[in-house]
Amino acid sequence: MSPEDEVQRGGRAQRVLGDEIYKEAFDTIQARIVGLLAQSETIGEQRERLNALLVAHNKIKQYMEQVALGGKMAAEQIERERTLAERMLRRVI
Repeated sequence: MSPEDEVQRGGRAQRVLGDEIYKEAFDTIQARIVGLLAQSETIGEQRERLNALLVAHNKIKQYMEQVALGGKMAAEQIERERTLAERMLRRVI
């Protein structure tokens, strides 16, 4: 994947993470899972499934954050390379 592609993916991920409806959905689902885990009658296999679901739920957000960070880093690298190329061009001229 090219750095430009990474920048685009990162931007899309950042827009999703910043979207109010995404934040609301993420927080609502997480609160529901945590609430179910906190209930004393949630035991055994059901508790394990809920815990696995909570871990998977958080992994989705972590992945999106990783893609957003990768895009930011790719953008910074592109800018460094552009700046370096401009400096080298000035020396030649």
